[in-house]
Amino acid sequence: MSILKSLKANPSVNTALLMRNLYFVRAAFALIWALGLLSLVTMPALVIFLLILYPAFDAGFALYDAYVHRASKNTLAQKTNVVISLLTVIVVLVVTSMGVPAILRVFGVWAILTGGIELVTAIRRWKELSGQAVLVFGGAVSILAGSSFIALAGRPTSGLSTLAGYALMGSWQFLFSALRLIKQARQNAQTDLH
Repeated sequence: MSILKSLKANPSVNTALLMRNLYFVRAAFALIWALGLLSLVTMPALVIFLLILYPAFDAGFALYDAYVHRASKNTLAQKTNVVISLLTVIVVLVVTSMGVPAILRVFGVWAILTGGIELVTAIRRWKELSGQAVLVFGGAVSILAGSSFIALAGRPTSGLSTLAGYALMGSWQFLFSALRLIKQARQNAQTDLH
């Protein structure tokens, strides 16, 4: 049986491959975004663009995730994530003139909400896809990071570099998940070939 026939015959292989691709793109995006934020921190207009870009891309990733899992008809978490991320884009636009503390608070609330969604979704997908342990951990870390953003927002030394650290951690999380899904896709394809 060819790989293409295997993908059509076994939706779990297809899902694993599509999610692997999504995780690789998310890992690369988070890495590039973090490096960009650290490099451009002295250029306010570009920093504002990056601050808007991160939740906007997150909304796009969640929409793609919902598309991949459309057959399960259980995409409420991903659709909720899209709404939360798009609202975050709007709120970031509003608070950028208020300074770093306001931005950190907005990103903190966003990290808590989307981290909670990631945590619940990864637990629900545990049987279907490997690599979810990393995402369970990532969801929990996102909740903790969001809480720390809110707590750190009131300190005079707080800066946007903490957001870059958060994105770098997310990059590694998605990279590890993608690598686990490569292994699962191969195992599923080999099972179908026998």
